[in-house]
Amino acid sequence: MSRARGPRLSTIVRLALAGGRSDALRIVLTVVGALVATSMLLLGVAVTQIGPRDGPYFTDLLNQSGLHPGVVFAMVMLSLVTLSFVGQCSRIGAPARDRRLAAIRMAGGTPRDARTILAAETFGSAFVGALLAGILYLVMHRWFPIGKKLEVGFQVDGQPRDRQLVLPTDVLPHPVAFIVVLLVVPVGASLLGLVALRRTALTPFGVTRRIAHRPPAIAPVVIFLIGAVGLAGFSVVPVARVGFNLVFFLLIPALFVLTAVGVIFGSASFAYYLGQVLASRTRRPAVLIACRRMVDAPFTASRSSAAVVLAVLIGAGAQGLRANFLIATSEDGNPDNFFITAFDLVDIVLAIAIGIAVAGLLVVAAEGVVTRRRTLAALVATGVPRRTLAIATLLEVIAPLAPAVLVTTFVGVLAARGVYGTSADLNLNGRTRSVAIPIPWVNLTVLAAGTLLVATAITALSLLFLRRATDLTELRTAA
Repeated sequence: MSRARGPRLSTIVRLALAGGRSDALRIVLTVVGALVATSMLLLGVAVTQIGPRDGPYFTDLLNQSGLHPGVVFAMVMLSLVTLSFVGQCSRIGAPARDRRLAAIRMAGGTPRDARTILAAETFGSAFVGALLAGILYLVMHRWFPIGKKLEVGFQVDGQPRDRQLVLPTDVLPHPVAFIVVLLVVPVGASLLGLVALRRTALTPFGVTRRIAHRPPAIAPVVIFLIGAVGLAGFSVVPVARVGFNLVFFLLIPALFVLTAVGVIFGSASFAYYLGQVLASRTRRPAVLIACRRMVDAPFTASRSSAAVVLAVLIGAGAQGLRANFLIATSEDGNPDNFFITAFDLVDIVLAIAIGIAVAGLLVVAAEGVVTRRRTLAALVATGVPRRTLAIATLLEVIAPLAPAVLVTTFVGVLAARGVYGTSADLNLNGRTRSVAIPIPWVNLTVLAAGTLLVATAITALSLLFLRRATDLTELRTAA
């Protein structure tokens, strides 16, 4: 008796491409995310291959080879944030998609077959985005370099140059590296998509998502406090006894990892206890619905806000470093233009990272609306206004996120001041004097408030699914 070998490749491709308008959002988000992630990786590979005859570039971060590792690290981290967003997109399950998967199981398909089809869906969309990124890079390399024109006669190592480039698109990565990048993103997106679906049961009766209802542990909060206090009080560590380089390259990254892990997983504990406190005191239906959801599924908060709070933590630390470096490297009170340009570029990269991370909130909110469509339809049938459900949907995402953003902003700037100090020696008119490093309140306010405003606006887009999800026909369909 031969063992079943699973569906053919042609069948997998045909089923992966099936779907209607309800699948359009998932496909578009996956394509866009893969395009951005692939572009970042291609630029990172190009930076590693910049030679003396390449350029010149708009910033010394690209002109000076010693600064290239930092640029590559930033590109890789940005691509990882985008890749996590792409993986989350696979969780968007429209009713038609859920019924299609149930039909596959009813026809004799195994759970592995259904997950293979889901992985093929993600791989196909991500590959389209990666391919578009590769084509865009080649077009910019050959015909449309981005930069400003230089004076006639400008040369680099004896070679004439007519343009100062913003991006290193004049460097063509090695063909092997180019192809590897185009394949890494779709494969990584498929694997992350399968990880995101690890708590999903694909049965012949529909798609159900197993949600952990246990109270979150308090250990992440303790880990966060250890890392945050360690970074904030780093200036009092006796560095001279063990060597500054050893401490700087071992202790600081370890404390930062503890802080990041603690704030990411600790947000589940905060959402759980915040929901309990507010649910017992509020009299507003929308707040009560949101709080009960936070108590029943606290880990949804940590999953949805993980990338956002991590980006805000890094952004707040960067603002603290900016305030320190601009004063410590200034001459006669005038900041160094190199550091101004460098930190401006860092701000741009962080803004892109936060924007991508916040887009993940749309995925989580939309998935929540679609997953609970029968419950929401039942509430509407009993007389609950759709406006109340809309407010509850927003509060469910924003209520745990707002305190996490404020805490990470505060901890990030404290960490920068704890590691690099709160004062700097400044040379003014030939005299050295100690100058206090101000707290960049304006930049921190823009960072925190801007993140929350964008998060609210992005999450509000998920309300487009609410009217269809609360249709009373959902109570009559087996979904």
